[in-house]
Amino acid sequence: MVNKKEISAVLLCAGEGTRMNDTRTNKVCYEVAGVPAVIRTINNLKKAGIEKFAVVVGCRSDKVMQCLDGIDGIVYAYQPRRDGTGSAALCGLKALASMGITGGALISMGDKIISADVFEKLIGEYSSGGCSAVMAVQPKEFNESGGRICEKNGKVCGIYEKTDSCLLALGALREQTPEAYSKALDDMNLNEKKRAKLYNIAIKKPHLLRKSVTLGGEEFTYGGVEACRYVNTATYILDIAPTIEALGGLSSDNAQGEIYLTDAVNKLIADGGAKTVVIEDKAKMLTYSTMDELIALNRYFGQATDSEGLKFASEWINVLNGWGDGIKDEFEQIYGCNPELISQRREALIDLLGAYIKRYGDRKVVITRSPGRVNLLGRHIEHRGGSINVMSIDRETLLVAGARDDGIVHISNTDSKFPDYEFSISDTIDAVRTDDWVDFIEDDRILKMVVESKGEWINYVKAAVLRIQMAEKNMTLCGMDMLFEGNIPPAAGLSSSSSIVVATSEAAIALNDIDMQAKEFIHLCGEGEWFVGSRGGAGDHAAMKCGVRDMITHLDFCPFEISESVYFPSDYNVVVANSYVEAKKSAGAKDIFNQKVACYEFGFMLVKKQNPEFADKLKYLKDIDPRRLGVPQSRIYEMLLRLPEYMTPDEISAALPEYSAQIARIQKTHNLPEKYEIRSTILYGVAECLRADKCIDLLKEEKYEELGKLMNISHNGDRVFKDGEPYDYSVPDEYLKKLIDDLRSEDLERVSAAQIYNQPGGYGCSTKTIDALVDRIISLEGVMGAELSGAGLGGCIIILVKKSSTDALLKDLKEFYYDKNSLPMGAQVFIPVAGSGRF
Repeated sequence: MVNKKEISAVLLCAGEGTRMNDTRTNKVCYEVAGVPAVIRTINNLKKAGIEKFAVVVGCRSDKVMQCLDGIDGIVYAYQPRRDGTGSAALCGLKALASMGITGGALISMGDKIISADVFEKLIGEYSSGGCSAVMAVQPKEFNESGGRICEKNGKVCGIYEKTDSCLLALGALREQTPEAYSKALDDMNLNEKKRAKLYNIAIKKPHLLRKSVTLGGEEFTYGGVEACRYVNTATYILDIAPTIEALGGLSSDNAQGEIYLTDAVNKLIADGGAKTVVIEDKAKMLTYSTMDELIALNRYFGQATDSEGLKFASEWINVLNGWGDGIKDEFEQIYGCNPELISQRREALIDLLGAYIKRYGDRKVVITRSPGRVNLLGRHIEHRGGSINVMSIDRETLLVAGARDDGIVHISNTDSKFPDYEFSISDTIDAVRTDDWVDFIEDDRILKMVVESKGEWINYVKAAVLRIQMAEKNMTLCGMDMLFEGNIPPAAGLSSSSSIVVATSEAAIALNDIDMQAKEFIHLCGEGEWFVGSRGGAGDHAAMKCGVRDMITHLDFCPFEISESVYFPSDYNVVVANSYVEAKKSAGAKDIFNQKVACYEFGFMLVKKQNPEFADKLKYLKDIDPRRLGVPQSRIYEMLLRLPEYMTPDEISAALPEYSAQIARIQKTHNLPEKYEIRSTILYGVAECLRADKCIDLLKEEKYEELGKLMNISHNGDRVFKDGEPYDYSVPDEYLKKLIDDLRSEDLERVSAAQIYNQPGGYGCSTKTIDALVDRIISLEGVMGAELSGAGLGGCIIILVKKSSTDALLKDLKEFYYDKNSLPMGAQVFIPVAGSGRF
């Protein structure tokens, strides 16, 4: 009798998994209800008493090894050629033998999820002795294509593969002609690929056509083989030494052209007999070959529909109506002690849940929220490594989402302006065979999809879901039925679109039980939004995720760090005035946004090339900083003097041939302009990075006038009109030379004015309307500063104003701008609330 501890395991994990249509990871690494399939198998083997494992790897071996990192008792065996299960098993068995391991080996596939009691039954049969092979079998109706377990007179004679059985049928035909083969194959109900393969074998390898086969000393015809009751599950316990010997003498001269492990099993059966363990419960042995089957498997294990902590939508309504201390405290933690705001958000959520029940039915749901954001200083720079100074505002996107049993995402909105849409996660991902996000979104098929959707709001939901799915390579996200409600003004520079990305990401992570840190969450949201065609950073998403109630938060980028939060001054307000000039990032405006980003990229390439002495210090635009480089400010201006003011696309390519591939990728994001505004854009970015760094200190030191001045300068960097005339934001040589002279003078006023952070530069993403409105606002008493909000080309204005002057400001805006232009009042005080999350 063999002791349990004398049994080791060989797990076959080298296959390509071609039917998954996904090259991002190995098939065995996909998560089933949050646990990779191969780890589920190992855990169940350990429960059955097995402690040593030979894992056979090949295709995407690094993914398997990374998945299993830290698990005790594993050795790896590499299969250089994927030439069949026999070849794979031989690699694993030799690995065990090389370590002096003898006895039996339980051999199974790494993607099969087999319950521990099945393994225990196999071990029990093997340990009782009397044979050198034990195998798990199932009723044939569980798997019509499985290898047939051929029996006679109550004795197991061997295993015969379904495809080889079909060749027996062809060999038994009275007429051995192409026409006869074709007709017989038509009657076998095969898929087209297998039918074509068998037909070609019959024509090209007629020696494989036989009328019968001998197994275990008994003869079987096609009819005898197909009369079997059970099929093979490819799960065995075999004696190690004789199995190695048997596998060493096998050939691949069969229907599949592979080395069959079953041929070695048949030899063991012929020499010493075999026992079978019949598994009558189909759920005891589960596997998957396609994404749809994996989704079904996750559904079976209850990954989505039975997530802990979820309530039915009707339960949530009862909780909100009951208004107990728990939910009341949660609202106060988010919105502060503001009864009017809390009441409004509570009613909005009750209405949303009621609408969800009417639209999708009463079911378990997750509720997420994502606020809009205001950035006091640090515009257009977080993707260059610059900092931002943000608050999450009391305008938000609310989302109620329930898991679906498939991979379909369906979205609806309480606002009828936003039509319903749906998409398949797996179909969209499978359209492009890549595991690289940038390659995916730049593929012509995806670009065509985005262009044809013309800025439709579903693109922001796709951005979140697809980016998370591509990052979570080892699992399949569940589908979702989603209903949105929001009160962030769209296309207004308060990031209403990014709030959809964040709220969707919060829901996808909750429903799929993904453990994700804030840093990764923000990174994925930022990159995800590239799907819509823009190439911005993650600043908006970071502001939404990291916002702190009643505070302004300083966030650093490259690397991302939550630096410091300070209380917003009690005697000041932030007023946001909506210009009602819309800039839709998914439509034509993205060209201008991406051209500006390209100016950053090309200008920084030139700076690095022209200043090789700083090669080790210049990693991001923010590094063009006298503090980081250890140089006087005048040296920065000298570096900028060497940059051309403007460059055509051809001049860019000619000046930077070593960056040709990178330039091509950048230029693919936008229509090429006649010229790129290199110098003015770089000066804006360098100066804005320095302005952003000063913000928190100015707040702590209560220097609100100085902070307002920097806000005004920052807006001038985006300005395009002044006094109704086009504004010249160029940076000619004379301008820089004067700054250098001023810095070198001993005149304190000139030196102060020449500081880099006091230079607006020229990013140029404002509008004539917004510029005129800013000029009006900053002339009013009590206003410290005003600037464009968000990416630009429309949207809102952020205003820092004394609390005592706020009513006068709002009155002036209403009379001067909104009433005069027949617009609804669009200026209001915003307060800092908590960042995004789930209720």
